[in-house]
Amino acid sequence: MTRRRLIGLGAAAASCAFAPMVQASPRLPLLRPGDHHPAATDAIRLDDARELRLLNTHTGEKLKRVYWAEGRYDTDVLKEIAHLMRDHRSDERHEIDPALLDALHAMQLKLESGDSFHIISGYRSPATNARLREGNAGVARKSYHMRGMAVDIRLPGRDLTHLRNAAVEIGFGGVGDYPRSDFLHIDVGPVRQWGGARNA
Repeated sequence: MTRRRLIGLGAAAASCAFAPMVQASPRLPLLRPGDHHPAATDAIRLDDARELRLLNTHTGEKLKRVYWAEGRYDTDVLKEIAHLMRDHRSDERHEIDPALLDALHAMQLKLESGDSFHIISGYRSPATNARLREGNAGVARKSYHMRGMAVDIRLPGRDLTHLRNAAVEIGFGGVGDYPRSDFLHIDVGPVRQWGGARNA
């Protein structure tokens, strides 16, 4: 393949990124009818619509939207989610990794919950992350929050142990519980687990 052809393909791919819908994330196993998977992702299939119910505890903003349907993510809804999960301290917004949304959706299914996830912390700007690190050694220098790949959550009526167990069973990324602050950290980085004292 010629260099010019490769450049042309790259330009075409870039233009597709701004289309109204985007393709499915490769991170979370997406199952076709008849497939089997031992985790809660059994319920996430290519022909199922995916909905999230979220509440930002700092702004009071609520959202209930189908963010994935007919094999594609809806970029308009992804923008709404990014707005709700923005850095409330600086009002900065960042794209949220769709794999993180799939992880939250898988947890909703696993927990059979109709309640909204309470978002304690979604995206964090580098400046916010640096300020938080000054007073808390548990805040990671290269936090996945700064990449839109992590979220700290609560769920009404469910204790932290129940949330943690569900996240661990699903088997995505990082899972860390913070009992003193009453929230669960999940991310779509490498698979790992920790208790309240380690970095998130």
